[in-house]
Formats: sequence, C-alpha cells, structure tokens
Amino acid sequence: MAHMYDQEAGHLKTFNSLITKHRVRPTALYPLWSLMATGLGWSTAIMGREAAMACTEAVETEIGEHYNNQIRALLEMFEQWEAEGYEVGPEFQDLISTLRRIRDEELEHLDHAVEHDAKEARPYWLLTSVIRAGCRGAIWTSERV
Repeated sequence: MAHMYDQEAGHLKTFNSLITKHRVRPTALYPLWSLMATGLGWSTAIMGREAAMACTEAVETEIGEHYNNQIRALLEMFEQWEAEGYEVGPEFQDLISTLRRIRDEELEHLDHAVEHDAKEARPYWLLTSVIRAGCRGAIWTSERV
C-alpha cells in the first residue's frame, strides 16, 4: 500500500506540475472529488480489506480506460498534425510517455487489488458497479466543468 501511495503522490505532483507549466485550468470540482474520494476510501476500508481492494480495482479500471482514451486521442491528433506537415516535438512525445507510465502504474494497482482478494468483497458486483459508474460520471463531468 505504501508503494501505491507513493506512486499516487508522484502522479499528483506530475499533473500539478503539468497544469502549472501549461497554464491549464484544473476542474473546478477538484475539491468535491477529493472529498468524495476520501469518503469512498474510508467507507470501503471500514467494510473490510476485500471491499477496499474492490474499490481500488473499480477505480483503477476506470482510470486505466480514461488514460487509454486520452493517449489514443493524442496519438490521433499527432498523426493528423504530421499528415498536415507539422512536426510533433519532443515535449508532446514526453507527454505521451508520461501518460503511458502513469497508466501502467495505475494498472499495477488494479492487478495488486485483484491479487489481494478484491473479488472476495460482498457484494462484489454491486460495489464495483456503483464505484465504476461514479468514476465514469466524475470523469464525464470533469471534462465539461
């Protein structure tokens, strides 16, 4: 768990740095998402280790898919730029590499959760379905607000 926490802290630091560097406005809902994530983590931890692992599995599944969608969109954009005669600079290639690395680390967290009895949580299907739907909703909303 400490390893996952350290990676997540690194992800936050990386994205905060990118937000500052590129002067990107973060979602206005960040404080709400932070509060809800903390509540979700505590509530599933109270339900037991298996529920906490199921929560991790559900969240990381959605996050991994979100990263894949972002990477795919960037690669398509780069292909279009190159087809139009523009050169994609190393900064953009670094961004793709960073997103891939972070996605892979998130998927390691998913694997860790499955290996540590996520599927033993009861009721697994309900818990993971609700959490995944919440994550999809948060991602969808954050892309618009």
